[in-house]
Amino acid sequence: MSLQERVDRLEEEVAQLGPLVNLSQKLLGREMQAEPLPVSIEKAAGNLRSARELDQRGDTRGAEVLVDKAEESLRILRQWLAVTDLAISPFALRTWLEKDPPDRDFLETFIRYLLAKQPHADNDRDKLDYLLTTYFAADSAPELSPDALTNLFAGRPSPQPLSNPAEVMLHDLQSLIALVDEFTDFDKLVQARMVERVRALKTNLHDEFYHPQMLAAVIRFNRNFRRHFDRLFQQQLSHVRQQTRALLEQAWTVVRAIEEAHENLALPPAAARASAAESPDQEANADPARVGRPHDLLDERPPLDRLLGRGQEHRKEMELRGIVHRLERFLKNLTAEQAAAEQVVFRLRLGELSLQRWEREAFSGSAVSAAPRSTGAIQYALGVVAWMEEELAHYGDTREDRYLWKAHVDVLSYAVARAVELLNDIQGLLRQDAPKPEAAWFDSLLHVALRLGTALNRLTPVFEEPAAA
Repeated sequence: MSLQERVDRLEEEVAQLGPLVNLSQKLLGREMQAEPLPVSIEKAAGNLRSARELDQRGDTRGAEVLVDKAEESLRILRQWLAVTDLAISPFALRTWLEKDPPDRDFLETFIRYLLAKQPHADNDRDKLDYLLTTYFAADSAPELSPDALTNLFAGRPSPQPLSNPAEVMLHDLQSLIALVDEFTDFDKLVQARMVERVRALKTNLHDEFYHPQMLAAVIRFNRNFRRHFDRLFQQQLSHVRQQTRALLEQAWTVVRAIEEAHENLALPPAAARASAAESPDQEANADPARVGRPHDLLDERPPLDRLLGRGQEHRKEMELRGIVHRLERFLKNLTAEQAAAEQVVFRLRLGELSLQRWEREAFSGSAVSAAPRSTGAIQYALGVVAWMEEELAHYGDTREDRYLWKAHVDVLSYAVARAVELLNDIQGLLRQDAPKPEAAWFDSLLHVALRLGTALNRLTPVFEEPAAA
């Protein structure tokens, strides 16, 4: 290879490695500040420019010395990139590039680098998978064809034929590509675990994953699955939003009914709670009406149609119970000064919840014993308010991520449905023939219903349909 050809090849490598070095430094952030680059890529580029000038002036020996230095610098940089690649997860790479989409030249450079890299690290497969899918998903992307992939493989040795096991896995992958379009239900598509099945195939392929024929099939699956997933995802999300908006309207209808019921009742003074707790009304045992829902009968909860992925309701109900138990433990451990205060602040994982004295009284043992239905409704209403505050904060933190926010929308939709149940329970408790111990909490039931309604109002923007682009 002539000196001029070496310079041309190394300058091309400098142009390829430069953007990758910069991206690695950005992704590793603070860690890179403590570990500077072992060599300067700019210095390597400068050596090559000087070598070209010396060669033109006839100083071949001096030019060769500079080319050798540049070649050694690029060898060190390739090693540095191979090590830093191990520290950069595919998820971190994808998140960064989605927030700051690269141009097509950068994508091509990164793809060619990963294709040529030897040996391949385990996470190279997932990075290349993402980059190729992004490259061929853009509106300006070339049609996925053998020629398009051949262009990306330019300069590499011709690939060997696929082995027999790889041919079988290629057939399996092509079958999954055809199967994707048969799903018309988002939950069923997710439950089919197709992504996990394809990931297992890709892992089992080892280095044959990088074969052009296999990569073309992987890209086709990714494109087809993403397109279909997004369509069913948006359909279900629109359905959830529509249902939850209807529930939010229903919630305020029930709140107004609670206000009206409260006004129509002859209520005992709040001081009656203490005497009611000391001598519970005998009609409590004789009351045949079933109002509210015992906390230990989870299977009695009405089905929440598609507000969560199927099978998730029990887990979410346990999360709600956990928050109520956290409230109980917090109030049990209040200092004497806090217990005497009109208001205390309960720290949430994200945010906080203020608790008035009357709300805290609903957790006392004597109150629960005397009026289990009213105090239970208040406890769970406050638990739902706290839950919604936490999940709303999580939703805000993940809103810019592609799909992470959906889990919090699911929880919030469930919380709205539970809030409506609780409001209906509260409405059922406000009646003329209620036992005196329960009736002593009617004022508090009204206030907690209004607090629940106010918390629901804060969720309204989450469930609005996005404006058309």
